Amino acid sequence: MRLANARLLDGTLTDIDLVDGEIERVSPAGSTPAVGDRRDLEGVTVIPGLWDEHTHMSQWARHRTRQSVLAAESADEAAAMARRAAAEHRGTDPLVLVGMRDGLWPTPPSRALLDDATGAVPTLVVSSDVHCSWPNSAMLQRLGLEPEEPLLREDAAFAALGAIEGMLDPVALDAHVVDALAAAAARGVVGVVDLEFEDAVGAWARPGRATPTRVEAGIYRHDLRLAAERGVRTGDAIAHRARVGRLKVIFDGSLGTRTAWTAHPYGWGASPATTGVRNVEEADLDLLLATAAEMGLDATIHAIGDAAVTAAIDAFERAGVRGGRIEHAQLVAGVDIPRMATLGITASIQPEHALDDRELTAALWADRSRDAYRIRSLLDAGVPVVLGSDAPVTPLDPWLAIATAVTRTRGDEAPWQPEEAIALDEAIGISTRSRLAAGEPADLAVLGAPLPGGDDPHAIAAALRTMPVAMTLIAGEAVFEA
Repeated sequence: MRLANARLLDGTLTDIDLVDGEIERVSPAGSTPAVGDRRDLEGVTVIPGLWDEHTHMSQWARHRTRQSVLAAESADEAAAMARRAAAEHRGTDPLVLVGMRDGLWPTPPSRALLDDATGAVPTLVVSSDVHCSWPNSAMLQRLGLEPEEPLLREDAAFAALGAIEGMLDPVALDAHVVDALAAAAARGVVGVVDLEFEDAVGAWARPGRATPTRVEAGIYRHDLRLAAERGVRTGDAIAHRARVGRLKVIFDGSLGTRTAWTAHPYGWGASPATTGVRNVEEADLDLLLATAAEMGLDATIHAIGDAAVTAAIDAFERAGVRGGRIEHAQLVAGVDIPRMATLGITASIQPEHALDDRELTAALWADRSRDAYRIRSLLDAGVPVVLGSDAPVTPLDPWLAIATAVTRTRGDEAPWQPEEAIALDEAIGISTRSRLAAGEPADLAVLGAPLPGGDDPHAIAAALRTMPVAMTLIAGEAVFEA
């Protein structure tokens, strides 16, 4: 098939010939004879297909069906939302709400408040960053837990959410996942990295997950034994277009829950004073990296705070790993940037978090905010950067990440730390895994509008965030067409 008169990012008109799932040839428009069927794009822009480099697909698929408390500005408002949801809830499945941002609430949530709102309906309110959750007593009874604190944090929160997901119908979940990826294809997405907590490799082997989307399924340390029994290595095929991804180690927490591990105490917004948490000790991290290497698994380390990033770099260096990866890298000390470049460590960044967290950053990391959410600095130093959403924390839509990376703003907000903004072609480049060149996969996104220009960041952000996609192709197959 020939995509004729396709406009590249540099403005040139080309013909793109696709054969057997690959790009056979890219030539100046009209300069060569067509190969196969010809489709005239009439000068619309074509880019490589987009990847979301950090998702939790089961959670995102469920999240799209769940009510949100994101708009709640206090525990009382969130409880009122939960009250309405509980009154409407039917069936025996637990009630899960999402989007809690208790770090910005004037007073902390209490179990009594949620119990009063939801009664006997087992209810869990999950934070927007998924690192903590607020259960009522009925939910704790369902889970067999008796915590002293009103919030579950880190491993306890992950375990609770995993237990709840295990109570739900996997067939229905798979259908939700396929629907979510179809919606993603409508945004130009051709591939996702799925870092779901519970056996993503096994989930993608199920026939109900048949989807044209490319998928890399991560593995956590609690599933290493299972991975060894399966004999899987990074890059191995699972089913359809899903492949085995990296071992992921959650090294610290998150900013919103005040558990990201930092070199200096959090600011006035944290009480009591804290430097967050380290979830894995040095010797254990070294053992995990060594085990992954022996098994043929690449590794990625979740590190948000600057102390966690430093220690993650140290661990990759001790292990002799080049080409490791750090998920989030939200707070990076200047001295660590050249170290990441030297070791070829990729920074997997979610730009939307920067705007979601700008108030929290001002409250908790004000003394080091210049080190937060750096993209320009990393790229300039030669650090490989890839972009993602962390869905369900933010929506699975690469155009949101691209818009924020380019403008550092949304709506009418002033651009936040605009010195860390990058150019549009750079943002698209680090949101893809292929090029428009012969021999590359025929994974393409045909845009439905011109890319924005000019100097107004708000206008550019608005145009990018709503960028229409006319067609998405994976291996030359149209998986979405407007």
